[in-house]
Parts: sequence; C-alpha cells; structure tokens
Amino acid sequence: MKILFIGPTRIGDTILSTSILNFYIKKFDQCSISVVTSSFAKDLYKFMPQLQEIIVVDKKRFGLHWLNIIKFSIFRKWDLVIDLRSSATSYFLNTKKRMIFRGNELSHKVMQFSKFIDTKEALIPEIWYSQEDADISYKKIKNNDHLIAVAPYSNWPKKDWSLKKYKNLFQNKFFKNHTIILTGVSRDILNKREIEEFIKTSELEIINLFDWGNLRNMVPIFKKCRFFIGSDSGLMHLAASSGCKTFALFGPTNDLVYGPWGNHKVIKSDKDQDYGLENLSVEKVLNSIKECIR
Repeated sequence: MKILFIGPTRIGDTILSTSILNFYIKKFDQCSISVVTSSFAKDLYKFMPQLQEIIVVDKKRFGLHWLNIIKFSIFRKWDLVIDLRSSATSYFLNTKKRMIFRGNELSHKVMQFSKFIDTKEALIPEIWYSQEDADISYKKIKNNDHLIAVAPYSNWPKKDWSLKKYKNLFQNKFFKNHTIILTGVSRDILNKREIEEFIKTSELEIINLFDWGNLRNMVPIFKKCRFFIGSDSGLMHLAASSGCKTFALFGPTNDLVYGPWGNHKVIKSDKDQDYGLENLSVEKVLNSIKECIR
C-alpha cells in the first residue's frame, strides 16, 4: 500500500499528526509512506518506520508551493492520499482514495484525527529517533536523576510566562537538588541579557540546550526528566509525546484543541485570554506541580 501523507507545516501540529501515521504503520505493516512536510518539521520523520521519502514543501505566496507537490506526484499513483493541509491539490493527484482533513475549534486535534480516520483505537503521537540520537543526548545530561525540562519561550511572547516567575518558582525548596534543562531556540528570546542573568544567578544547576541538536535529540532527554514545564509550543507537544509528565502553561491559545495529549496538566491563566500569562501566579503553578509529582 502506497500512502502520500501531506503533513502540517508547524512543529506542534506535526507531532500530534504522527498519531495518524502510527495508526497506518501498525494497520498496514507492508505500506510505504511518502511524507510532504516543511523544512521546520522534516527531521521529525527521519526514522519513521516504513518511510519511503520526505518531500520538503514550504509555503509560498499565492499558494505556489502546491505546484511542487503536483510536479512531484503527477506521474505517480497512490493507494491513499491523506491531506492535513486541507488543500484542493489532493483532488489533482492520482489515488484510489483521498482523505482531506478540515479541523475545528471544538475538540482536541487528536480526537479530531480519530474521527477523521474513523477509528475507536487510541491514537498515540510519537517521534522516532535512532540510538545515535540517544547516545548524543545522554552525553549532554550525564545521567542525572533529578532533571526538569523547561522551555520558557515560544514563537509568540504573549504565550510565555515571565522569566522572573520561573526564577521565583525554582527558588522553592521543592526543587532543591534538581537540574534544569533549558531548551528552545534563541530567536524566540526577546531579552537575551535576562536569560543570561537567569542562568548565571540560579541556585540550581542549569544545562543550557538552546539551539542544540535537533528535535529528535530532545526526545530521549525528555524521557529522563521528572517533568516538563513550559509554554504552549512544539517542545511542549514533543515532551508530552515522549511520555514526560508535562505542565503546559496556557494563556491566549486554545488548550481544548492544543493541550498536551495524554496524562498531562494544563495550567491556565487566571484571567481573560487577552492578558496572556501575565496573571498566572507562581503559587498556582507550584501547587499544580506538587499535586502531581511526589
């Protein structure tokens, strides 16, 4: 069975959509899957089972990026085309069956995917990585048993908790003897001096992994952490998919649709979404962590 999977462009959506891929990989053990994705998300598919090829198609003005997909596919025949970008392009592809996803704001994305592929089986997002990825990652964390992963920045500052509040949180005795793993991309940091001061003055050991490795490298690291705390971001979804207990801080975005999938915890701002995370108290976050982590 030959499947063309036209995946999302954003990291978070890509991670959630691997739940669909996992379903078909298990259902059809001889299928081959070609994946259309963005340059941001391509590394997430590198070690996917039954992967035929990765086709990178980034968005262009006037929808011209779809011409690349048509050009790639025009002389091929598929058994199934799964289009998560809700495009009309899929109608021009030669396939026995096409499935075009159209999302909503009423339920979680993974629940929408379950309905989309018409299954009652539990869908599980998962990012695949190699032993080499894991070996490289373990060298960074030195097998520490008291790790906390923290991703304080996202691609929208309004989604982020202030670094001052993170600092106040980690001063609590609950975090004594823990090591903080800071992760993210430096282009999302508005005040680099502030994060440098945070690292310099913290009473806890900090492993700075900003801009380090690729997203696959973070999966084995998250698996070693007691928990993750951070903004609504791709890294939040990556931590949740790894099985790391995830505390997701939500302000202006919709946790009903984009909350961490699985047995995790959403901690919401105390006031209207327009305030972002400005009014999320340290006490509320601390109490939420204490209730779940013993």
